[in-house]
Amino acid sequence: MTGRKRGIVRNGALALCLSILAAGCSGGDDFSGTGTMTAPRHGHTATLLDAGRIFIAAGLTKTDPLGSAEFYGAAEGRFMALPTPGLRPRGWHRAARLPGGGVLLTGGWTHGNIALREAAILPPSGGAFARADMNAARFDHTLTALKDGSYLVTGGNDGKRAIRGMEIFSPHEKSFAPAARPMFIARQQHTATLLPDGSVLIAGGGRGKGARYAEIYDAASRRTGLARKALSTPRSRHTATLLQGGKVLIAGGLGPAGPLATAELYDPVSSSFELIKEKFSAARQQHTATLLPDGRVLLLGGWGGEKSLAGGEIFDPEGRCFRPLGSSMRYERRLHTATPLPGGRVLIAGGASDIDVLASAEIFKAPPRGEGCGK
Repeated sequence: MTGRKRGIVRNGALALCLSILAAGCSGGDDFSGTGTMTAPRHGHTATLLDAGRIFIAAGLTKTDPLGSAEFYGAAEGRFMALPTPGLRPRGWHRAARLPGGGVLLTGGWTHGNIALREAAILPPSGGAFARADMNAARFDHTLTALKDGSYLVTGGNDGKRAIRGMEIFSPHEKSFAPAARPMFIARQQHTATLLPDGSVLIAGGGRGKGARYAEIYDAASRRTGLARKALSTPRSRHTATLLQGGKVLIAGGLGPAGPLATAELYDPVSSSFELIKEKFSAARQQHTATLLPDGRVLLLGGWGGEKSLAGGEIFDPEGRCFRPLGSSMRYERRLHTATPLPGGRVLIAGGASDIDVLASAEIFKAPPRGEGCGK
């Protein structure tokens, strides 16, 4: 499983808390309990379908890929298993919402260290998954919705190595077509972020512990060009979040010396990266980054180099600072999902701790914006 460490429930005080307060214990005021998933899973996907419904698909147990799926209903606060005829077990795949409310799942890893070519399409009304094959098998790739309604797939691992190939999915034709040419750099565990002008920033990843050079995909020509300036630090397993002002926050990840506590901002106007001076409270990779309604970014969990993390922090783009949360999640998590809900809430689901894979979920409620950075 490509060097990923496996997962863990917190012990000690948490175990006592759980035994006494079963469903009501939480790490603090920012976090609260909700329903439990129908299966433990990490390396899964969580796709927001509408204002309060999230589709959670596949993923991995400690040893096996899953072919199951479920819905989370925010109004009910519970998970409901979904029949999945036609869905092959997989983890480390990617998912995106389709027009009309369906879901596209691409690639993934399955038994025998096999990368999948299969894409699965869930109709808006549910039912059996339809199948559409990609041109190349891949996992740990990216899937990005483009402004013209198509979807860009980049890179990944074909079961043997990182790859350069890109392809485009057409929802109308329900088929994939190769891009005009592959990326300059073979990448896996990278990010691909849609920019305001319709281009896509492809950053990090690579064969080792991350590439420094980023590429910009042009939707008109279906090819990439190199960004004018490289990342300050090579990184993979990071996050990339489009900020409200149009810049992209590249946060954390795995660097040459281990997990990173640094972040940088990509400016599409200058096509360059700027290292943010302030560091995180804890280095992290395999974490999540979620844009909050007020423009701040929530970073949660991940792997810190010695253990999985329960803590998080909020990035404030106005002051370019990171503030540790006043409380922690109930469990350490990495390879989890963190999906925005109405009202500034975030659903945190599944993931791996240091000894187990989790079925638990919790809700984060963003605290009010405080004083400026450094106060």
